[in-house]
Amino acid sequence: MAGVILTPGVDSPCVARCSTALGDAVCKGCGRTFEEVTFWNVMDDAQKQAVLARIAAERAAATPPDMPTV
Repeated sequence: MAGVILTPGVDSPCVARCSTALGDAVCKGCGRTFEEVTFWNVMDDAQKQAVLARIAAERAAATPPDMPTV
């Protein structure tokens, strides 16, 4: 595949709906900041895991608890 760099390690959380290209500070698709998107390919695995943990924590905090069934 010409032009594609394949590197082992932590996969990108990209879901191909990037809103940082539209000026958002945080991507509405993957939850990464503009800087995290920009520098993802030069981050080491520990840095990438930290980003993924932050995204998971923020999503968990934003998710409302299950509503009780009646």
